[in-house]
Amino acid sequence: MLWNAPFPGQIMNRTEYNHFIEINGINHHYKDIPGKKKKTIVMLHGFASSTYTWEGIDTHLAACGYRVLSLDMKGFGWSDKPVNADYSPETLVEEVRAWMEALKLKDVIFVGNSLGGGIACLLAWSYPNLVKKLVLVDAGGQSMKLPGIIKLFRVPLAHPFGRLIYGRWIVRMILREVFYHGDWVSNERVEEYFQRLSTYNAIGSQIAFARTINFDLYEVYMKRLREIVQPCLIIWGEKDAWIPVAHGYTFQEAFPDSRLAIIPECGHVPQEEKPETVLSLIRDFAEGKSLENVAREFGVKLIEKTIIDDNPGKQMSRINR
Repeated sequence: MLWNAPFPGQIMNRTEYNHFIEINGINHHYKDIPGKKKKTIVMLHGFASSTYTWEGIDTHLAACGYRVLSLDMKGFGWSDKPVNADYSPETLVEEVRAWMEALKLKDVIFVGNSLGGGIACLLAWSYPNLVKKLVLVDAGGQSMKLPGIIKLFRVPLAHPFGRLIYGRWIVRMILREVFYHGDWVSNERVEEYFQRLSTYNAIGSQIAFARTINFDLYEVYMKRLREIVQPCLIIWGEKDAWIPVAHGYTFQEAFPDSRLAIIPECGHVPQEEKPETVLSLIRDFAEGKSLENVAREFGVKLIEKTIIDDNPGKQMSRINR
């Protein structure tokens, strides 16, 4: 029997930072942690994830003075998961935009992991006034070999079969795939994911999203990444088993103003596996500081794109180890 939380408010460990807002008739859960600075950071999760993925860094960024918000997209976390809804990335982008406009957010530092990174790219390209700086963390969007769980969700009869096999064991298995250090996956982390994925139609919404994946369509968007002029920090776990680090290099080459930070011994969710490193990278990038000190401290491989003075149209990459 799956644990259901069909109504807003039925969430685990609720704090004063948890809120709900209705966007296009759908109740969306988000966290809003105030800060003393005018700058705002918005963070967006990946597939089968939620605002929980940022809990290792969100309060620390707020302590640095930023207002920090994170959103559960429709179909994820504690947000509503309507049956037969459109879960395509294009629709999710418009709902994220509507949420930001409802909260009067613009010129934010937008951070996205995995699916959230792909959404972040589309948002920065479509609505440049909303995004001042972009941070991609093991971002999706490029053609890739699909993880096993997503392949499973795309086959016929996935919904009844998925509900039948769903349990803490499969949540633990997936988390151990996305962590490089699988033994770092705690019972507490498994429970946080399990409860959110046990809400009403949670499995159905993951399946619905998985079936919208269309890399031929995404390739059209990927070709336009060069039009994104906002400064971009690309963070990647060197041992990402879901989206290989080669994708990080491709993103770095595409963006005109970008730097790539590769974290050693780290998987698909660096914000959970190496939160101190990710926190430091985002903090210094947000402040406009060089990332070289962070790279040295945490052993990060840093690749920065620079412009050659005598040929402004030509770019080169500089690698710091």
